[in-house]
Amino acid sequence: MRTRIILAIVAASAMACSSQPVDESPANPTAVFETTVSSSGIAGMFPFETTSKRYLRTNMRREEHATKGTGTFSGFLVTSLAGEGNTGVTRLDRNVLWTINNGKKEYTECPAHGCPVVPRKAEPPKPEERRAEPKQKSEPGCVLHVAGSFFNVTPTGQKRELNGFNTEQYRGAWVVRLQDPSRRTTTSTENLDVWTTPVSAQMRHAWDTETAFNRAYMASAPRATPVRGMPSSERAEVMPPQVVQMMTGYLANMSAHDRATFTQALRELSKIKGYPISTKIEWVLDGNACASKESEQRAAQPSSGDEKLISGIASMFGSTKSEKQGPEPILSFATEVKALGVQPEHDSLFTVPNGYRLVKQP
Repeated sequence: MRTRIILAIVAASAMACSSQPVDESPANPTAVFETTVSSSGIAGMFPFETTSKRYLRTNMRREEHATKGTGTFSGFLVTSLAGEGNTGVTRLDRNVLWTINNGKKEYTECPAHGCPVVPRKAEPPKPEERRAEPKQKSEPGCVLHVAGSFFNVTPTGQKRELNGFNTEQYRGAWVVRLQDPSRRTTTSTENLDVWTTPVSAQMRHAWDTETAFNRAYMASAPRATPVRGMPSSERAEVMPPQVVQMMTGYLANMSAHDRATFTQALRELSKIKGYPISTKIEWVLDGNACASKESEQRAAQPSSGDEKLISGIASMFGSTKSEKQGPEPILSFATEVKALGVQPEHDSLFTVPNGYRLVKQP
């Protein structure tokens, strides 16, 4: 009886596989880029995960982008704002841009550089709906200043294979002491865990293919159509710009001069050799500089700035305890390269799937 059940399951699986359409289109060399990004959001607000994929040949490109919220309460909000994801296929050989909606099995069609914009009657501008970005609760009128900073990035000697790349690990700590006019202090500690790989011929081939497409795209643009520059992604930022933006946005009570000082230490990231495949960042704030009375009542008595500076560095370079000490990170952020190279891909990637309905451009 048991043998019969197993045979039935195998037969059903074979039938299911045989019912799947077989892609018979030719497979040709294609530059493939795939990256994932995840974030806990500032203070746990609006956490998300994003997946981006790009497939390129010298005269065609396919882009896929999808974002979803991961929080218990804000997940639905983030997902609804981001939409179901989008897929765009640009064919320079046909002068066409297809925007594909896989959920509805629909697509729109425009020239490669976009459909002409139809002038509309002037209407009073509607207030733009923007989600409120979290900011630190602080004393009104209080301004933070950078009292000192420390940045250290070192290779650990650890190596591992990650997504097909041979990588080595760098760890770093960026510690900044912030002080208010009353000499109260807050220590900002950012811990970095980065795995990099030497640039390979496959990676260079992918970047060269992307550069060739970008040049052809720019050259084919109508003179009246403004086209934004599209630089190659060969130089990846170890510290993603959106992380710095979130940090400085949260610390809204810093002066412009000190915002610049706050980010100057990022130049130290030039010590990291190779192309980053995995980057994990944790940001911790500890202290009471510019704290509102409500915040001070809830917070425990802070230690001295020097003690917090030392503990921030020790947490990266000397701590062997299994349990984390001190405050929880106010932000965690991770990026990972899943694919970067040239490989055979079916030509069907650069066409509209069979059965999809053409709809008018909104």
